[in-house]
Amino acid sequence: MHALLNVIKQVINKHFMAINRYTLMLFVCGYVMLCWIGLVLAKESHLIETMASFIYYIVTTSSTVGYGDLSPTTAHGQLFAALFIIPCGVSLFALLIGKIAVFFTDFWRTNRRGKQNLNLDNHIIIIGINSSRTPHLLEMLKREEQGRRELVVVSCIYEESPFDTDIHFVRVNSFTDAIEMERASLSKASAVIVDTDLDDATLTVSLFIAEQNSNAHLVAHFDDSIKRDLLHRYCPNSECISSLSTELVAKSVIDKGSSFIHSELVSAHKGQTQYSIEVPQHIDNITLESIYYAFKKQHEAIIIAVHQRDKKCEVNPSLTTVLMAGDIIYYIADERIVDLTW
Repeated sequence: MHALLNVIKQVINKHFMAINRYTLMLFVCGYVMLCWIGLVLAKESHLIETMASFIYYIVTTSSTVGYGDLSPTTAHGQLFAALFIIPCGVSLFALLIGKIAVFFTDFWRTNRRGKQNLNLDNHIIIIGINSSRTPHLLEMLKREEQGRRELVVVSCIYEESPFDTDIHFVRVNSFTDAIEMERASLSKASAVIVDTDLDDATLTVSLFIAEQNSNAHLVAHFDDSIKRDLLHRYCPNSECISSLSTELVAKSVIDKGSSFIHSELVSAHKGQTQYSIEVPQHIDNITLESIYYAFKKQHEAIIIAVHQRDKKCEVNPSLTTVLMAGDIIYYIADERIVDLTW
């Protein structure tokens, strides 16, 4: 008995599990055609009177549901159902359900393990997973973006995604492998955040990203200010962020409450937060003074800085500053302004 079971198992593994979807569909089509021909020859006209009746009978019989409202009445029909329709139908139905289950399981595993090729555009890529920073970063980005841009996390260490299914996950062997990184649609990303555990790796990956997608907004996190300045020297358009914990400690000692103000400005969950807005293309040559009061009166917002083209970001700019289309205005408000009247 044991030997017979082993033989059956080998046959299943060798033949049935190797059946692809095209062969399976051919079997199903052949089975349906033979059932139709058999029922015609058995003169079971009520089972093939309409296509709906035929399909209903075949599906309920093959799935062993068997409501009994349709069944063969002739001796030949009953024999045909017993010897062909039921055994072959049950086998095909089980095989079909098994193949569908395997397909969705493989699809889920592929996505969770980051082996899929993404086809995204205008998305945000986070390179590297820091157990303390990345979850909070993703929560803030999800709240800020509100579904406007997809989020993709790329990792070399994690074998499976540690995040919810609304976060895309890509597993690569190297952050500087162009082919593997393109699985995350790197060339089409609008923003890339590099946050590895080592500053040397962050610097290398950032330079690679700048070469692969020069149009993406590059943000890199550094603990070492020297490497931060080095990247900014070679990639002037990048934003290099370093830990401000030490500076905040000193600032809080001298100016009480500085840490609270800083956390309020960067928190996207509550209180007053720092946002930015771009001067639209139809607006040109306006002074900061002409919109400064409107920001406060209409939206209870305060302008704190401007970033003009080909210039450094200026904090607390003069009211006489002339703004042009494409300039960035940074402000503090309770919510992001989306309906500003210029």
